[in-house]
Amino acid sequence: MKLKLVISLCAAFGLACGSVAAVARDVPEKPQLHIAAASVGITYLPMLIAKQRGYFKDEGLDVTIAAFSGGSKTLEALLGGSSDMVAGAYSNTITMAAKGQHLVVVAAQVICPGWIFGVSKKREGEVKSAKELKGMRIGVSAPGSSTHMAVNYILHKAGLQPSDVSIIGVGQAAGAVAAVRAGQIDALIVNDPSATVLTQEGSLKPLENMRTAEGNVKVFGSDYPESSLFTTQDFVNANPKTVQAVANAIVRAEKWIAKATPQQVADNVPPEYLSANKALYAEAFTNSRRCISQNGEITPKGAQTVRDVLAAFDPTVASAHIDLSSTYDNRFVRKAAEIQP
Repeated sequence: MKLKLVISLCAAFGLACGSVAAVARDVPEKPQLHIAAASVGITYLPMLIAKQRGYFKDEGLDVTIAAFSGGSKTLEALLGGSSDMVAGAYSNTITMAAKGQHLVVVAAQVICPGWIFGVSKKREGEVKSAKELKGMRIGVSAPGSSTHMAVNYILHKAGLQPSDVSIIGVGQAAGAVAAVRAGQIDALIVNDPSATVLTQEGSLKPLENMRTAEGNVKVFGSDYPESSLFTTQDFVNANPKTVQAVANAIVRAEKWIAKATPQQVADNVPPEYLSANKALYAEAFTNSRRCISQNGEITPKGAQTVRDVLAAFDPTVASAHIDLSSTYDNRFVRKAAEIQP
């Protein structure tokens, strides 16, 4: 409450609130922070905005973001020690828990994955639903990634086995767009802005839309939390001030995004992540906006939905006794919400 009062008075008198807030907060144990990102699409906006608008810096953090194509490489970076945190799918914490590795989400970036799952224009006439995908090539961000898991679940619901299709890693950005346009894949699961680029030009016909509430209920039964900031429990225990600083920056970014116009969002995304142009990015953001979290929390219902989806096709998860409450820690984002102006 004292910090809120300081920031409010600071704002009222036109002073630099961000620097005052940083001084009033604890100094991070690890100011040089490396984050391995599974993607830099719109469902990763809170991290990108926190970086671009200086929110990490206000918290005393010098953050380096390394972009990978898919979650498996980010996990290798985290467990191998070259990254401190991962910006990736919440589902990773569950699949790793089933293998005895304790990872924990400290800030959720989305409440739903924002994916479009569709077929290429040349397959549009012969594929009306997932059950007709047998024998076809399906593009995912990377084999073993959260997009691959979602495809496995969609195939499972359609009565198909993972072995009934060919899975091809194409990323979520330019590589995915190029693969569809060149006819290298028959179907694709992808987030924005690539999803808007491909559907707008007619190269991809949606079968499932996981950007809407209705679409998530249809595919998963409810909203399905995906992009999050997670790390090892050991890192959380050793660096609680650093974790709190990350949560502060992410929640601040989410609150800013919630009030911003699509054009303001596009203006605040680093140019290298704009995909095509600002106008198209603003449109893509509008399409996925409801998925962006406004408080950074994972809910028990969301966690259970992800676990149930994974268990449907992954026997390791299905047979594991996982305490879902240990796969996320909302304490940091709740404290962050209390100190935001």
